[in-house]
Amino acid sequence: MMRGKKSIQKSEVSIQKFRGRLLLALILAAVFSRGMGWAGGMAELDARFTPLETPVFMEYDVGYRFLNIELRKVGKIVATTTIGRWKHRGTGQEVPALFLDMRVDSPDSGKAGQRSRISIHDRIVAVMTVPDLQALVFSKYTDEVLNPLIGRSKESLQWSLYDTQSGRLEYETHDLKKGEIKTHLMNPEALMELSRKIRPIMEFLVTQTQFPDCSEGNADKGRIVVNMDGKVVALRIVTEREKSPSCLIRKRLDSMTIKTVAEPGSSVKPRDFHAWSLTFKQLAKTLQDRALIESADHAPVETVVPLAVDYELGLGSIRATMTSIHLGAAIKVDPALIVVTKGPNPVAQK
Repeated sequence: MMRGKKSIQKSEVSIQKFRGRLLLALILAAVFSRGMGWAGGMAELDARFTPLETPVFMEYDVGYRFLNIELRKVGKIVATTTIGRWKHRGTGQEVPALFLDMRVDSPDSGKAGQRSRISIHDRIVAVMTVPDLQALVFSKYTDEVLNPLIGRSKESLQWSLYDTQSGRLEYETHDLKKGEIKTHLMNPEALMELSRKIRPIMEFLVTQTQFPDCSEGNADKGRIVVNMDGKVVALRIVTEREKSPSCLIRKRLDSMTIKTVAEPGSSVKPRDFHAWSLTFKQLAKTLQDRALIESADHAPVETVVPLAVDYELGLGSIRATMTSIHLGAAIKVDPALIVVTKGPNPVAQK
């Protein structure tokens, strides 16, 4: 019993390294991991986008796993993808775009003004042109309180923005607790180049779900560079057919597993990452959802949707599992992303 208790305590320390990652958001978060002012940054992104179609709503349960056993629920991910028009910051013109809004929330104590020992309230916004999927903006707002039974507690209140609308990558991250701003990023040119290659990567993944090809001659199509702990490194995408973990209709679905591995001969050691995925069309047909099928048939570009995602931590792993997907109303965004009050730590999002 004592050994089991220690494992659970260590698991809470490992949860400190958790960041929600979902597959357009997953790719962009890997590609990226100028300021408009942190208080209104996300609100301005919302204001620049005009939705034209009903968004696709996705929900995931997030749990911490150790030795393939889920020890505790960490929280929930809610993501929407919406087709519309984006007002370009540089030209002022409106361009067809896909707006991805992903929120990661853990349950708090329920007592007024108090937060749980593990409290996560993050938001990611990504904007891409359609149909060519050039990344224009990737932004992340982080509001986390992590207070494990053992080890040091950690609080994060940050806002980061990667912006390519000027034709070069502009980067800025605000540490809102320390009042610090950083604008330096190692090798931004590589990230800028990859931000323009998201569609070929997505097409490679879509093709792999339909006609798996693991031959050596296909390896170049799966090569990417990512921002790993502030350093730009090269990785390779590997795919194979595999049953997904139980999800959605409580079934294991035939899917494609996406993994990221180091290039041969590289000294880079990326954390273990798996995403069990289907194309949007395949998933809609599997669920026999007429609204989703119609949406997939009229989508300007075919995309891959993760059914489940595993991400290795120092001890154990985080798993996000899809619990629902449907067409639904857009999430109403509260422009007051930060509620500044006296007393206990505020929760950033409502």
